[in-house]
Amino acid sequence: MSEPTPITGPNSKKGSKAPNKPAKVSSKPAKVTTISNGRDSVAGANQSAVDAVLQDAMTNEDLGRRQVIKNIIVSHFLSGTPKKLKLVEVANRAGITRQALDRYYSDLKPYIAGKKDVTDLVDGTQAKARVETQATINAVDAKWKTKLEQVQIEQDKEVSKAISSHITTLMNGDIAIFESNQLRKSLEKQTLHAAELKKKVDLLELKLASSYASVAPTGAASKQDKVIYDVDIEQLCVHYQRTRSFDAFEDAKTMELKSIREKFARFETMPNVHVVLFADRYICRFNQFAENYCAVGETSLIIRLPLFMRVEIANFLKHIPANFKKSLYVPYLPLEVERKAQRVFNFKQNPLPTEEAMAADGADTPKMEWGFDQIVTFKIRQGD
Repeated sequence: MSEPTPITGPNSKKGSKAPNKPAKVSSKPAKVTTISNGRDSVAGANQSAVDAVLQDAMTNEDLGRRQVIKNIIVSHFLSGTPKKLKLVEVANRAGITRQALDRYYSDLKPYIAGKKDVTDLVDGTQAKARVETQATINAVDAKWKTKLEQVQIEQDKEVSKAISSHITTLMNGDIAIFESNQLRKSLEKQTLHAAELKKKVDLLELKLASSYASVAPTGAASKQDKVIYDVDIEQLCVHYQRTRSFDAFEDAKTMELKSIREKFARFETMPNVHVVLFADRYICRFNQFAENYCAVGETSLIIRLPLFMRVEIANFLKHIPANFKKSLYVPYLPLEVERKAQRVFNFKQNPLPTEEAMAADGADTPKMEWGFDQIVTFKIRQGD
């Protein structure tokens, strides 16, 4: 019996020894070769350099714009105008939009609104002294304007009350005379207040002008700078004469001293700061002492200190930075009759409370152990 003949495909060659098998499919992925040159990497490097330059330019522009805004705020403050500085005005003067001011310079908005101290925006002893002096002028001006308005309101109430109580008994002619006298007295009081206010403002403007004149053309710092902090005892005496409350007098004095203490932090970074404490015994004028005080090469903070007990003075001293020099100047008169005469002369319109005068006469004798660097006792002359 013969073997069956194998069947082959169309591509089979006659006589082929290998049987017909299916072709294998490769499971390996095809290798793709990417050809690139150096132009892409060079372009990327150039783009990074351009971005860095643009970033630096934007940073410098931002710093410059910030300084412009600071200058606008400080300039407005030093002008002494009571007009409020508006955000739109600042943005227009700085050459930016209101939205840009809100977004990028929002930290300066409290200074524009007057909620933060402009002293923080200036550098240098002279600049800070100028801003401090202007702040004092603004505070005195606002204070006296408020007092003048209060006096006017009180006088109007007194006149109205007097007219109401006497209207039934006075004739028309008597009423006219009464009103004219009240008006005359009111005008006299207002004139006196206005003269006193003008005197204080003129004095402060003179100090401000002196600080401007002491600035060297090259911008060098002045060899002598002093900032004066006064506790307005005279005004406290006026209020005491109306209320007859010694507790209110003491509370008001404490609040003014606390306000002065809080300003020490502004000078912590300055060199050669000298705190000059005037131990007020109410026998000579503080403003005359402050004007005559002169020291070279230091920033002098001249403070009126109407405190008499060791514990009170020590409590005030502990708020003064340790690197500040501390001096106490004590006026002296040997005779009690001389001290009383001086107080009558200095407070003839509105006398001191009796308790305050007694406390001044019985003040503790200051000692170096309390924390002073020097204590100066000086004898005054009659009329000082």
